[in-house]
Amino acid sequence: MVAQWKNGIVETPGANQMRKQRGTPAGKSRLSVILGVLLLTIMCGAWFAPYIDGELTRWLEPHSIIDPAAEKIAKGEMVDDYFAVQDLGEGTFAIGEPRYYQQNYSYLIIGMTRALLFDAGSGTRDISGVVAHLTTLPVTVIVSHLHFDHFGGISPFEHVAMIDLPQTRADVSGGVFRPKRYEYMGLVDGLAAPSVVGEWLKPKSIIDLGGRSLEVLSTPGHTPTSVALFDAQNRRLFIGDFIYPTTLYAFLPGASLSAYQATARTLLSLLPADTVLWTAHCCRKNEGVSAPWLSMMDLKDLDGALTAVRAGQGHARGFYPRVYPVNEEMTLATGFLWNNR
Repeated sequence: MVAQWKNGIVETPGANQMRKQRGTPAGKSRLSVILGVLLLTIMCGAWFAPYIDGELTRWLEPHSIIDPAAEKIAKGEMVDDYFAVQDLGEGTFAIGEPRYYQQNYSYLIIGMTRALLFDAGSGTRDISGVVAHLTTLPVTVIVSHLHFDHFGGISPFEHVAMIDLPQTRADVSGGVFRPKRYEYMGLVDGLAAPSVVGEWLKPKSIIDLGGRSLEVLSTPGHTPTSVALFDAQNRRLFIGDFIYPTTLYAFLPGASLSAYQATARTLLSLLPADTVLWTAHCCRKNEGVSAPWLSMMDLKDLDGALTAVRAGQGHARGFYPRVYPVNEEMTLATGFLWNNR
C-alpha cells in the first residue's frame, strides 16, 4: 500500500477510502446504527443499574469476608474469636459479628416458654451454638429480609418462620422455599441460597413467647418482603436493614423509595415516640462496636430526606449509587430516579 501526502499529512489509500465512505449515504447509515446501538446500551445499563451493579460488585469492590484482626468491642463481650454478645436487658441479647465485613447484629428475644431469633446471621460462622448457650428454650428464627447477610445462617435451625406475603409464597416450588437470585443477593460473595421454612406469619400477627409478645410488621422499602418485630411492652422495634446507622441501601434490586417513605410514615404514626429501634448493622458514631440503635427522631429525619430525594431537591454525591445526607448518623444511597421509585 502506497502512502499519499495531503495537506502535509501522510494518508494511505485505505484511510482515504474510509473517509469517502463515511460521506456516502451507506456510511452515514452505518454510523447511525453504531450510535443507536451505543445509545441503547447506555439506556439499558441505566435502567437495569441495580442488577448490573449487583452482578459486578464482587469484582468492583473486592473485600475480605472476615477481618483478620481481632475486633475491640465497646459493649458486651466476645464469646469466641468471632461472635459478640451484648445483654440488652428484659431477656434480649444482641449477637454481633464484629469481624464480618458488614458487622451484622442479630437479636435473641427470650420469653418464658420459647425464644425468637431475629435474623440468623451471615452464615460465615454458625450462630446456633451462641444461641444455645444463651437459652435452652425452643427457638424460632425469623429473618428481617432475605439478603444473604441475614438469611445465610438459617440452615442449622429447625423452626424457621417467614412473613406470609405473595412475594414469599412465590418462592415456594415443590414444597421448598428458596429466595430468588436478586432477593438473596448471595452473588456478591458467591453464595447459594439456603431453603428452609416451617411456619408462615401474616403481617400484624402476634408471636407469643410466653409472658412476652411480638407483633410482626411488614416494612417494605429496603426490600419488598422486609419485616420488623415490635415489642410493645418494652418499647423496642427490631427493624433489620430498613434503618440503621451509616449508609442505608435503597439502590439494590427490589428497593423502593415510595415504599420506604410509606413504611416510615406508618411506623411514625403507630409507634410511641420513645420507641428504640434496634438495627442490623454497626456502628453509631462515637459509640464504638456495639449493638446499633436509633430513635424515632432518626426515623422522622429519614422521612424528611426521602421527601427531598423524591422531589429532586436532595444534594447527592457519587454517580452510582447516589448518596444523600439524612442526619449525623445516616446517609441514604439510591439508584437513579427511575430505578427505585
